[in-house]
Amino acid sequence: MQLGLERKRALVTAASRGLGRASALALAAEGASVAVGGRNQAAMTELVCELKDAGAASAIAVQMDLADRATLKPAVDEVVAEFGGLDIFVGNTGGPAAGPFLSVSREGWEHALNESLLPMVDLCHAVLPHMQANRWGRIIFVTTVGVKIVQPNMVLSDSVRLAVVGLAKSLSIEFAHEGIMVNCLCPGPFATDRMEYLVQSSMDRDGLSRADAEALWLQEVPVGKFGDPNDFGAIVATLASERGGFITGTAIALDGGKSRAY
Repeated sequence: MQLGLERKRALVTAASRGLGRASALALAAEGASVAVGGRNQAAMTELVCELKDAGAASAIAVQMDLADRATLKPAVDEVVAEFGGLDIFVGNTGGPAAGPFLSVSREGWEHALNESLLPMVDLCHAVLPHMQANRWGRIIFVTTVGVKIVQPNMVLSDSVRLAVVGLAKSLSIEFAHEGIMVNCLCPGPFATDRMEYLVQSSMDRDGLSRADAEALWLQEVPVGKFGDPNDFGAIVATLASERGGFITGTAIALDGGKSRAY
């Protein structure tokens, strides 16, 4: 499908692996210019080559630590200087630590806020003026199906990422008249490093075998399997395109049917 992204300029954060990487590759395959932000420069450099091979009009990596506010706006400024503007922001973060409420310290809560919510606030402050200048933009936050259905032993993710959904909803109302669409994607169990961490956590905490731990994470997923990150990327590219111009303020579950909510 031709989505009309050939002249669009995108930034994807936490892009070195998993759903961030899949999002960046999907945008590249549609001909967008794609900047990827992350801490692992070796992985970022390798990904830039993959993005160019996939069809990106241009591709760069920018140094960014989501937990270090001082790195965020300079990274956005670097993207804008290289591409001449910014049209698409895919706000992906690493997932907060797993564990039940009483196991999480105050410092754990602060860490989750500083890695999953506040960087999105700071980055939106940095990217929105460039979208306003063109009266066109797409902001897509990657959250979790935990904002639709509570995930046991995931109190940090369930709580902090629900705040990201609230941020997105507010921004969608404030900026729709300027052609800026803001949405959340809420992934269930995809075959990523994050899923591997969650499966391993279940094994360690509950003494489960790998097969039983995987079955635990899939027991409420009607399709009965882990998702393919490439399928996630395809939805990101669609929302980021002109075809996403009447979709804003939504939190879309990509979860194999796990969430029973309407």
